[in-house]
Amino acid sequence: MTINYKNKKLLVIAPHPDDEVLGCGGLISKVKTGGGKVHVLCFTVGNIKQYGGTSNTEKRILEMKKVMKYLKVDSFDLAWAGDEYHLKLDKVPQKDLINTIEKGDVSLSTIKPDIIAIPFIGSTNQDHVAVAKASFTACRPVSNNEKDITKMVLSYEQPETNWTRKRFHPNFYVDISKELKKKIKALSLYSSQVRSKNHPRTPRVIENIAELRGTEIGVKYAEAYECHRLIIN
Repeated sequence: MTINYKNKKLLVIAPHPDDEVLGCGGLISKVKTGGGKVHVLCFTVGNIKQYGGTSNTEKRILEMKKVMKYLKVDSFDLAWAGDEYHLKLDKVPQKDLINTIEKGDVSLSTIKPDIIAIPFIGSTNQDHVAVAKASFTACRPVSNNEKDITKMVLSYEQPETNWTRKRFHPNFYVDISKELKKKIKALSLYSSQVRSKNHPRTPRVIENIAELRGTEIGVKYAEAYECHRLIIN
């Protein structure tokens, strides 16, 4: 199946800056190259020590702006930045998260996307789970004059996905053989988040995952997704 991305709109929902690249960097590049538009809604970032590094709010916001410019993203928003939210989205009322996805500055109502990519709900990161649940609810098929039904709803893979009690079962693949270099370059612009050696968030591991997914569909490199809805007119 070949998708014509011309005039298509992709909305990526990302818990933190860099999740959109890790999960959808190839798809983002493919949509832009194909003449479509890409919009990114990021939820939160804060100051915190991490395994192998640190998270600094100001630095990560600057990194995100560089990545969005590099990928030629049409619009983006960081909705809930701050230490009171970062890694605490599971404490935020789901209704507030859903409202952000449905009616925020970069949202279902403002973008009216043809494709939406959301986090995998089986993540071990509480922010990812909270955003995944809210995203899935926001994409519910309610037909009325105020809400469009997004025709394609995908969950994207993360490098840490294999460490989970709920397995990621891909049933939708995107050939990113031509886009992998751009994806890795975009990841490198998140310099504070790139790790060394065998950490999941390294260019080498990202390439290995893409190569593995590529072997599953007979191409050099691919991104894998779980497709929850695909409406064909």
